[in-house]
Amino acid sequence: MMRKVLWVLGIAVLCLPMLFVSWLLLAARWAKMDNMTSQTPAALRQAIAGIILQKAGFGKQSLPGVERALRIDPEDGEAWERRCGVSLIDNGVPNLEACQAAVRYEKEPMDYYNLGRALEYQGNFCAAEDSYTEATSATSSHPDYSYLDSMGRAALRCGHLPASRAGLEFAIELEQKSLNDPNEDVDEIADTKKDMLADQEYLLIAYHRENEDTLAGQTCTAAHPGWKACSCDLNAKGIVSCSEAKVAAKPLAATASTHSRSAHP
Repeated sequence: MMRKVLWVLGIAVLCLPMLFVSWLLLAARWAKMDNMTSQTPAALRQAIAGIILQKAGFGKQSLPGVERALRIDPEDGEAWERRCGVSLIDNGVPNLEACQAAVRYEKEPMDYYNLGRALEYQGNFCAAEDSYTEATSATSSHPDYSYLDSMGRAALRCGHLPASRAGLEFAIELEQKSLNDPNEDVDEIADTKKDMLADQEYLLIAYHRENEDTLAGQTCTAAHPGWKACSCDLNAKGIVSCSEAKVAAKPLAATASTHSRSAHP
């Protein structure tokens, strides 16, 4: 009798993991179980939300799955990151609350970067600079020039010129290294060149505002070879635009005439 009991218990123990996995899969598949699932321990909610997110994928079509995962586990950082990303990429209108929640629960560099973009959309450039700074600090051992130039541009609009210069100068340095990388493909090179040109033009504005005429001239020559000088400004949306500036000619004839009269009274 004891052997039979032990045998039954052994089978039950072996079946428990299979039953647990089956329940997880059913809970992830059937939305009707969401209310019950949301009352389970945090680890279980996270596991089910993870399965839902994996099935949902990325992009705008993932939104129903992402929102379902958040109903089950409102503290799921990855789900909030997806919600923030969908609003940034597909809708064109950043969901600030979703981006803030992603930072609150996950705190990854990309979360801070996305929050910075959402804050810029709201016109809060100083807070955006702080968020970009967090992203760059978290990747200091492997700096990302897209984080650095975003920080520099936001700092420029916030009026923090030293921080703007530092971020943009470092971003340009990294972009130049990337262009020298033989493993870069054609599309990556084109995107990097476009980013670097914009960064140089933003940097020109920072130099001009600090009256750094020599550095501005050098940057203008690097960005637009052949131009006599650069005239750059920011539009209402914070996008930089540059045109060739006319350089006033020195009055050489008048100076020569004056010298002539002085020599021959």
